[in-house]
Amino acid sequence: MTKLTNSATPTTPYTFSLLETLHSLRPDLDKNLISRLVIDETAYYRDHKDVHKAGVPAARHYFQYGEKEKRRYHYPRLPFSKNSCSAPITQGTTVFYTDAPEDNASWLYRCIFPHKKDDNFDQVIFFAGNNLLSDILKAVFSAKKMIFMRPAYSPKIIYLVQLCRTIGISVEFDYDDLLLPEYARERGACRSGLRTPQEDFGESLKQSALTVYADSFTCSTEAIALELRKINPSVTVRQNKLPIKYFKTTQQVVARAKTHKFLDNKVKILYLSGSNTHKRDFSTITGPLTKLAQQHPEKFSISFMGSLSDYSNVFSTLGVKSQMISTASFEKMLEIIFNHDLVLVPLENSVFNNCKSNIKYLECASQSVPVIASNVSEFNSVITDGDNGWLCNNELEWYEKLVKITSNPDLIISCGINAYKQAKQGLSV
Repeated sequence: MTKLTNSATPTTPYTFSLLETLHSLRPDLDKNLISRLVIDETAYYRDHKDVHKAGVPAARHYFQYGEKEKRRYHYPRLPFSKNSCSAPITQGTTVFYTDAPEDNASWLYRCIFPHKKDDNFDQVIFFAGNNLLSDILKAVFSAKKMIFMRPAYSPKIIYLVQLCRTIGISVEFDYDDLLLPEYARERGACRSGLRTPQEDFGESLKQSALTVYADSFTCSTEAIALELRKINPSVTVRQNKLPIKYFKTTQQVVARAKTHKFLDNKVKILYLSGSNTHKRDFSTITGPLTKLAQQHPEKFSISFMGSLSDYSNVFSTLGVKSQMISTASFEKMLEIIFNHDLVLVPLENSVFNNCKSNIKYLECASQSVPVIASNVSEFNSVITDGDNGWLCNNELEWYEKLVKITSNPDLIISCGINAYKQAKQGLSV
């Protein structure tokens, strides 16, 4: 749990049971009802006959002993409903939840970053990864709103959504990608051959089944909002932005521009693949990059970072200095970007990619490093070609612009400064 306040999560003596804690948070709910809301007593007794024989209430036993002993837990079966057993809660905290690890980029951009500037930050709690259910329940019972970041169709998510709906807590889903089933074929995993269209459609269908139970949505781009409004008109677009503390200072950018030297007159190119779902995206520029390596190997070096297949040997064979960089923390990644001159962002022109946010541009601009990107919607919205970066519509443009940039590396300095100024003014918090 990422805990940002001493008051957001209640603290109680060890002898104070979870049920009493939850009842103190929601005195409008009967203790017997709370017990039924937090565990399937019949199933728990069936698995743990010693508890049943001892006559210990299932909820009290599990959350006082069984959770620490890693005993099998059973989520209670709660109905999906828009009707709550109590009036909607208007006082309390806002709880963000995801199954993703705490260093997940979407979690940082969608949840952590935007609320560090909030005047009401003391009323926000974050849960990511594998937290104890007892801690999550305390947060839920103290909440007025629960925001699920890119919710998966999992037993825990289903249960938490059902619980919120039952006790009057507003439910919001947040999306940074277009995950609706009708666009399954265009998702990266499917396009890159990691899953079949049938598998991707089946997974998307399950995920989207939950959307009907959200009171509202937030998302990163207007293109995603356009699709979500077909399900629910209550959609807010919240653009991804980067806290100003991650930007290089103006003094650092100026100093870089004055002293930057292209070693052996070579441009240091970086490709940040993220996950291997971008294999098909990268394939859109393998031709131009290979041709550039064959004809101008002396003009650039290239680094690959992420879980994409290792292409460094291919370029090394062609006489281009090349390396593979392992994944790193967010701060380390920004330093790696700063130590390069140009970042590649190839994306197939698809509905899915035209809904993606432009965080790669933002991260690079924060370090005064320009990108050369495919001409998809969100990159087109921030890049003026040749001024603060470059946009490419096809393989020929990729090759011609790469030749121009690597032959005139000073262009990189001016574009990097312009990208930095634009991002700092409009895409920072």
